[in-house]
Amino acid sequence: MDTERLWVAAAEAVLRDIGHPVTHEQAVALIYGRAWGDIRPELLREYPEAFPNAETLERLLGAAFDRLKGSTDIRIHSSIALLKRLAATHPVGVVSGSSRRLVGETLRLAGVEGDVRAVVATEDTPRGKPDPAPYLLAAERLGVAPGECVAFEDSRAGVLSAKAAGMRVVAIQRPGAVGQDLSEADLVCPNLCDERVADWIARAAAEAT
Repeated sequence: MDTERLWVAAAEAVLRDIGHPVTHEQAVALIYGRAWGDIRPELLREYPEAFPNAETLERLLGAAFDRLKGSTDIRIHSSIALLKRLAATHPVGVVSGSSRRLVGETLRLAGVEGDVRAVVATEDTPRGKPDPAPYLLAAERLGVAPGECVAFEDSRAGVLSAKAAGMRVVAIQRPGAVGQDLSEADLVCPNLCDERVADWIARAAAEAT
C-alpha cells in the first residue's frame, strides 16, 4: 500500500490548519520510513499547544488521512500479487510502523488478510525501524529463523531494520516515490513484478535449503 505519501499530505494539511505550515520536504522527513510510535512523540513535543494529548493528534491526523484515502487507490497491485503467490508456499508476515488497527484495515482493503500469518505493528515493540526488534519479533511469530527470511521494503529505515535482524532484503524504489538510500538492500527494483525479483527469490530459497 502506498500509504506514506498520504500520511505526508495529511501531516501537511493538519499542521497548516493549526497554523504551523511545514514544507513538503519537512513532512517527508517526519513521516517516511518511521514508525508511528516515533512520529507521535515528536509532534506532541514540537506542537504542544495544537496537540494537547495523543488522542487529539491521532484524531486530527486520522481524519485527514481518511479523507485523502477515499480519493485515491493506494493499492500497489504488483506487491499484492507477489504476496499472494508467496503465501501459497511460504509463511508471510507484515512488519509495519502503523497501528494494528490501521494494518488490519489495510490488509482487508488489499484482500490479503487471510494470506498473512503474523503482524507486527507499532504497539508490539518499544523501538521501531531502523531497530531490528520489529523484524526479529516477526520471525519469532512466524517460527522462522531470521536468516531464512526475505524482507520487502521501500524505506532506508526498513532496509536497515531487516538487515540488522539478519535478513535478506528486496527494496522497492518506485518511479516518482521519494528517493531514499536503499543501497544496503540485496536487490533494488522499481516494482515487485520485475522479473529479477522472481529469479532472486528462487536463488535465495535454494541457498536457504
